[in-house]
Amino acid sequence: MDSTTNGASPASVNAKLDQVIADLSSLAQRQQIQDEIMLELVNFLARFREDTIGLQQTTAQKLHEASQDIARNVRDLSSSNNTFANNLVESVKNLARSNEASAANNFAQLRQIVHTGIRKMPTTSGKIRCVFLVHLIEAWDAQIDIFHAMQKDDRFDPIVISIDRVFPGDNVCGGESSISESLTNLGVPHLRLGMPNSFEGLDVLRALMPDVIFRQSHWDRDYPPAFRTPELGFARLCAITYGVSIVAKFSHSEPSNEISPMAFDQPYHRSAWRVFCETEQTQSYFRSFQHSDPNKFVLSGYPKHERLASFIGRGSWPIKNDGEKAFRVIWAPHHSVGSDWLAFGVFHRIYRDMLSWAQRSPRIEFVLKPHPALFALVVKMGLISQADINDFRTRWESLPNCTIVDGQYGELFDASDLMLTDGISFLTEYQLFNKPLVFIDSQRRVPFNALGELASACAEHVTTMPQIEAAVMAYANGKPWQQGEERARLLEKLLPNERPSTEIVLDAIAGGFKV
Repeated sequence: MDSTTNGASPASVNAKLDQVIADLSSLAQRQQIQDEIMLELVNFLARFREDTIGLQQTTAQKLHEASQDIARNVRDLSSSNNTFANNLVESVKNLARSNEASAANNFAQLRQIVHTGIRKMPTTSGKIRCVFLVHLIEAWDAQIDIFHAMQKDDRFDPIVISIDRVFPGDNVCGGESSISESLTNLGVPHLRLGMPNSFEGLDVLRALMPDVIFRQSHWDRDYPPAFRTPELGFARLCAITYGVSIVAKFSHSEPSNEISPMAFDQPYHRSAWRVFCETEQTQSYFRSFQHSDPNKFVLSGYPKHERLASFIGRGSWPIKNDGEKAFRVIWAPHHSVGSDWLAFGVFHRIYRDMLSWAQRSPRIEFVLKPHPALFALVVKMGLISQADINDFRTRWESLPNCTIVDGQYGELFDASDLMLTDGISFLTEYQLFNKPLVFIDSQRRVPFNALGELASACAEHVTTMPQIEAAVMAYANGKPWQQGEERARLLEKLLPNERPSTEIVLDAIAGGFKV
């Protein structure tokens, strides 16, 4: 709940209601009353829900009066929307008579009524307006080609929006400014909705009247409150994963099952209008829960894989070296450094050893490519102090053969010689570049699913620092890659279609609007 609305007085709610009623009266004079009154009501309800929780019983009469005024103002709605108007008024009446506990539930139902009515409205301009909410620039490769394809397609009107995020380890939402800067550097025109009160951004999003919304992640907790699943039901939601899910479960406390609901059956998945699946395996995982129309799970292939593969032969390495070419290693540590959630990460165990190795190995160049939540999380969990993290970063970046890279990584992957990782998504993504991959197995991690087992078989496994050094040095000295057969089987699954995935995605969306 927005802190600015906690403990709101009945007077403040009454004033807000009076303003809304006045706004509705003025809207009745406009030609496009049907569309605009619906949107205004959604705006009102989002605010009104926050103001009503905890109010005294004396407010109920005023709410009842407000419902009567709303009823008078919606009489001009066309006859095709009489059912919608009656349901709306009846829900407001029910809310006015409810106690505190049932008020939230009534508002949730009311919101769904309004959202359903808006979703069934025709497209705003003859084109399908698609909004991309970007909070994770590191995963923008999964959607950027869809955006560019829509720019060239007369059926679509795409809009990109940068928003804040909140990752494990973060104390507040933030990061929108750096995301906006990255989008600008990529030449992507975009709007910015990084307001401290995220519901102000939601006002702008609603005013854009999108037909479709793409979000980058199914994790509601990563988003400011206004951009979580329940608030976005006024548009058709589409899902494209930010990374291939290859784990059977996300925590050791989760029941053992190859198909984790954490990855394949979240509220965003259930609410989504289309879920685009990168492999037949993941499509079967989504469908197995039987909570949605199976036809909404479209086997599209993965735009991110195709985007990454497009960088083959176009590599760029961030460390400048005028002498003999060094052996180039990407060190990509994951953020799951705890003992329950995923439990892949080993950064806190080896970061000092990695620094020492880099200091005595000038003929190896190391690019540290951390998960964006890593540094904040190890500090918050008490595994490494902020002072030690700062010292490590300073010493690491002071070495001529070391640097740290954030953001997108296709060119980095292509320019490298080997990846060293304890992570998850990179176990599939780096295989596209046909280079050695050394996997640091934490030995406390959650199990892989079937797709993960195949990806795991494409990597050389190590567990200790001496093994890490030995494996990397063997490849630096010319050791041939021995998992070629496993890699070929994995790539066959990761690239399931002959048609580009972007074409399949666009056709599936446009076809859905014709039904």
